[in-house]
Amino acid sequence: MRKIRTKQESTNGAETLILFCGVWFSNIIQQILRSGTLGVSMLVFAVAGLMPAVIAIRNIEKAIYYRKLHRQAMNRPPKKGRIISYERQTQRKMNAKGRTYDEYEYTLIIEVYDDMSYAPIQICSDVYSWPVYEVLASPEVDVYPDDSGWHYTIDGFQYKEHRSDAGIFQENAWEKGMERNFSRIIKFLGNIVLVCILISMWFEN
Repeated sequence: MRKIRTKQESTNGAETLILFCGVWFSNIIQQILRSGTLGVSMLVFAVAGLMPAVIAIRNIEKAIYYRKLHRQAMNRPPKKGRIISYERQTQRKMNAKGRTYDEYEYTLIIEVYDDMSYAPIQICSDVYSWPVYEVLASPEVDVYPDDSGWHYTIDGFQYKEHRSDAGIFQENAWEKGMERNFSRIIKFLGNIVLVCILISMWFEN
């Protein structure tokens, strides 16, 4: 089952960048071994390949930091919450080729009860980069407030046993977003291609 993590806790494609760097530097190393020298062009390519490596490392460091905060928040006693709705925001972004595309973010709306008045109040979760509610079998969650009472860490999700099981919301198919159909498949296939290229580069000789 796919682990539910907030957008801040995710590595944001660091795995793909690392595989790309592996292919990039493997090609450079093989060129050096064939020629026996480190030319200016190879040095330039090596320096250029450092940028995605730095981005991947920073993404991993950020994810580790926020995952640590998540674990620390769970040392507090939780409140019981119930997911009652969600919001989807759209961000228009531009890729390296100058083409625009829509990126979706999801926020869970959760109902908890105030400790003093016992009145129900609504809070918002941190942002998720995918519709996490689709894998949940129950709207019940654990809510961990911080000292300020303004930020909440959400955990204690109850997952579906099967993808085809009924979810917690009756969704409108038009609201799911086109990105859900192919983005994960394309990313997975892209990683497989990079792995195959990397393996072939080191075993072809």
